[in-house]
Amino acid sequence: MDYVEKEALSIPEAVFSAARALGIDEKDAQVQVLSAPGARRVKVRVGIPGAVMPAADAPSAGVSHEAPAGSGHAEAREERPERSERPDREPRRDYAAGRSDFSSPAPVRNAPSQAQAQSAKADLEKLLGLMATPGQVELKERAGNTVLNIVSPAHESILIGRRGQTAEALQHLVLEMMQRREKDAALYLVVDVADYHGRAEERLIEKARSLAAKVLAEGGEESMGPLSSAERRVVHVELKPMDGIETFSVGNSSTKKLIIKRKG
Repeated sequence: MDYVEKEALSIPEAVFSAARALGIDEKDAQVQVLSAPGARRVKVRVGIPGAVMPAADAPSAGVSHEAPAGSGHAEAREERPERSERPDREPRRDYAAGRSDFSSPAPVRNAPSQAQAQSAKADLEKLLGLMATPGQVELKERAGNTVLNIVSPAHESILIGRRGQTAEALQHLVLEMMQRREKDAALYLVVDVADYHGRAEERLIEKARSLAAKVLAEGGEESMGPLSSAERRVVHVELKPMDGIETFSVGNSSTKKLIIKRKG
């Protein structure tokens, strides 16, 4: 995907959600506002850097789009049913020739200091109170990121939102407050609710460890499939200390395949 369309209660929330779906930082995104001024819900079209998008007044065609044919990006193609994976019958593929060094398209992310994280924690707790959804906020570290995890049994479903969108909006607000207060746009942390995103990361890590063990035992390489930049970072950080294993990404889109390979 070179661009997607998203709806939300505010432009920042919609842009953040779309950027996450594309695997880019919202600061790098191209943004078109599609909704009329004063609309109760806003709709935006967000594209990756350099994407060719329709004019802002072009008809909307849904929430997710491929770039038009001939745009220099993804070519239009007929929709086909996905073929079920049959790894036992498919030959092993050598991805090394198409490998690309892992680097996120997002700007450099710096972990906040303990004092900065505590201030962000206080901001989030105050925000929860103003929303009438009070809760405790745990400060922890996960997959190399500082995490503010909200514990609020009575309000967790509300704070997570549909597919985690409310938690993502809270993260956007807390990041904005922290970055402006500290005058450092590279500061980054994660806001989670009841470890909602943490559980998804645990499943991703479990799969990565299983494939790494298989590669060590049998040789060759295994693909984790298309992952966002955030998901690839989790796997890279998790497998980096493992002896005899290397990881790299292949592909040119924001969602690349992550490959696990035995060294040597």
